[in-house]
Amino acid sequence: MEPFIATLNRLAPVHDEELSEGYTRYANMLAGFLAPEQVASYMQMIGRLQGLPVFEDLTPEQMADLSPEEQAIATSVMANEMASMENRRVAALLTQRGYNPDPATNTPLVDPYAPDDVLAAQA
Repeated sequence: MEPFIATLNRLAPVHDEELSEGYTRYANMLAGFLAPEQVASYMQMIGRLQGLPVFEDLTPEQMADLSPEEQAIATSVMANEMASMENRRVAALLTQRGYNPDPATNTPLVDPYAPDDVLAAQA
């Protein structure tokens, strides 16, 4: 699960013990019910979105925008109560610690699922 943790590490400019423990706990949970191919696809999705989505917060339209494999991952995470809670917790920790899709330019957080008018204001 080291590659998955490395993917999460790229999301935040600051890494502390609580965040690292959250990454490890979430990665270990995922390893218990996702196939290695699914974990690899999840890593690609995180990279593409430049963030960790909270699956329960996605609208039906946003869920439909995910690939069938990504939808299966989302469904699996949401079906596992502990993994779903850890997904939400890690996303919150990232936000609290300066989650930033582009640390090089220090741009503010841009939610890839925000409505177009919100995205325009965030750009």
